Amino acid sequence: MPLLRRLLSVFPAVIRDWQGCIRQSADSQSAFRLGLDFALSRFLTRSPRTRPARIRQVRFKNGVALAYRLNKGDLHSIREVWFEEDYRLPFEDPSGTLLDLGANIGMTSVWLAKRYSFDRVIAVEPDPANASLARRNLELNGIKGEVVQAAIGPFEGTARFETSGSSNLGRVSDRGLPVAMTTVAAILARSGCSRFGLVKIDIEGGEQALFEGPTDWLDSAGAIIAEFHPALVDCSKIVEAITSRGFSYIPSNSVFPDNMESFTSNARS
Repeated sequence: MPLLRRLLSVFPAVIRDWQGCIRQSADSQSAFRLGLDFALSRFLTRSPRTRPARIRQVRFKNGVALAYRLNKGDLHSIREVWFEEDYRLPFEDPSGTLLDLGANIGMTSVWLAKRYSFDRVIAVEPDPANASLARRNLELNGIKGEVVQAAIGPFEGTARFETSGSSNLGRVSDRGLPVAMTTVAAILARSGCSRFGLVKIDIEGGEQALFEGPTDWLDSAGAIIAEFHPALVDCSKIVEAITSRGFSYIPSNSVFPDNMESFTSNARS
């Protein structure tokens, strides 16, 4: 009976996943592969950390190819970004360089690059396995860009990164593996980029420290889309830090259902 109850409880979600797979996939083989993995992921209590998961690859419409693992975090990212389009922008199309802070396996980088008019992507991700897969996804889709394997924060140096069995839940912490930490200002200097058309932020609570540090780099950003983590940060202070640098605030759910927290520079051209 417990198994039957479990099956019945997840059945509607599995159907929605399969509908998304059919809608997005370029062929039946990709739809079946991805749909099966979504179904399997519903029964994973956690994704294993002890051994590398085999990398799958599927083809989506419009020539998109995506590489991922049978990992709850990878599949959640596909669902959130590609099926639900959570990163649809509530303002006019940006262009130029996309800076993706907390790139994970590159799902959002690829989606934004394909959806909007970016000519370059800089993806920042501290987890080595995620960063490797993000590079692969950029290369698979012919996207000009680079992956910076580092955490993003208020200073350059070393931080500790606490990994998770779900690939999208790792975060900077007081424990975990030592990783390089860099700043947006350092990325600007090293990349030769003078301005970011869009900065995407999803760093699992690290946004508090990022905006408590130097914010001069905001003068080089045209717009921001961010996923805040209210259980971990003071969102009002972050909004104040950004708007004080000449940005207009677009609250979540204010333009269309489920639009993310966003900001546009008042100096944006």
